[in-house]
Amino acid sequence: MKKTIFTILLFLFAISVSAQSSYQKSVDEKAKKISAATTVNDYDKLFNEFSGLTRSADPYKYKAYYYAGLAMYKKAELSLSKNSGADERNTNGLAEKFVGGALSLKQDDKESNDLLNLIIEQKNKMGVNAKRN
Repeated sequence: MKKTIFTILLFLFAISVSAQSSYQKSVDEKAKKISAATTVNDYDKLFNEFSGLTRSADPYKYKAYYYAGLAMYKKAELSLSKNSGADERNTNGLAEKFVGGALSLKQDDKESNDLLNLIIEQKNKMGVNAKRN
């Protein structure tokens, strides 16, 4: 009886470890696509993929929030580089919201804090450009 219970517990543990690592692997694979993205549509697609991953109960999901925010930040940067007068406040706000989600799950994440500072800087830059136009 003890062997059976031990075997069942070991099996359940193996399943949970496998599921967790597949989630992390999925997030990491999609994260590599961010550096290869070149269009607004690429960033939108990546954002949709990462925002879908945030619905998981995995403890690693703070990374999905981070990468969703990063995709929106980079989308806004791309739009601003093509047209400095572009209004990307909604995109910037969405980036800020998702990075805030990452920080609510893991407060001491340096990457998320750094990205949040970049998003705030981007927002300030857009405010300056809006005043000029």
